[in-house]
Amino acid sequence: MINLLVAESTRLWARRMTRFFPLGLAALFVAGIVIAFLVISNDEGNSPDFVDDMAGGVGAQDVLGPITAVLPLMAFVIGGSYIGADAKTGMLEQLLTWEPRRLRFLVARLVSLVVGVAVLAMALAVFLVALLYSLAASTGTVDGVTGELWGNIAVIVLRTGLAAGLFSAFGFGVTLLINNSVGAIVGFVIYWFIIENFLVAVFLPRVSSYLPITNADSFASGRDVERLEGNVFQGEVDTIVSHGYLTAGVVLAAWVALAVIAAALVFVRRDID
Repeated sequence: MINLLVAESTRLWARRMTRFFPLGLAALFVAGIVIAFLVISNDEGNSPDFVDDMAGGVGAQDVLGPITAVLPLMAFVIGGSYIGADAKTGMLEQLLTWEPRRLRFLVARLVSLVVGVAVLAMALAVFLVALLYSLAASTGTVDGVTGELWGNIAVIVLRTGLAAGLFSAFGFGVTLLINNSVGAIVGFVIYWFIIENFLVAVFLPRVSSYLPITNADSFASGRDVERLEGNVFQGEVDTIVSHGYLTAGVVLAAWVALAVIAAALVFVRRDID
């Protein structure tokens, strides 16, 4: 099993998607910081405060805001393409001939995926924090930064990695179920932008509080899950707290377990086409 884990981990890191997607996000972070630096440098009255403006005070929930919104997409794409590539190349059929050890193979691939994506997400989070701190130090202030703040940021970084790792497993399971990585990824993007973030959020707010992306973002950032209450079309709407970030983590884990268990049951019984 250890050799299989090593082999699958090596395979994960050798894939272009695993490297290029995070590098693309890192490049966007750098571009954003450069633009912010140029804007702030030409506006003396707009000096950023690392604690108040970027970290949201000692709570530090705001420091990773730019990354928690895109983590589900990165994790899903990497997870879906990781297993979907085998279906496209025909390697999946060869793996299916290894019937006595299908589940062992699936577990090894899933573990290597979750750990690998979690490490990537944490690395991106640390990189973003370093960029924000450098921006504040060079154009504003980092007064008030304490060990407590860094501890809170470290906890958020860890939760960010865990949320990304779990969501990659979700993408892995969904792709394995429908046996089509392109369909799974395109469907997820449509679901993300149109269904969960718009249609369900507006028309079924109670349901939207328990959907995967909303809870992944909440768990990673440490913010409560909020929902709309009232008549949206008459403008009589209040925002209320549905549940906290720890409950959001449980909800996310439940979605992942559902997708992975269903995919495993299908995979171990799948016939060779």
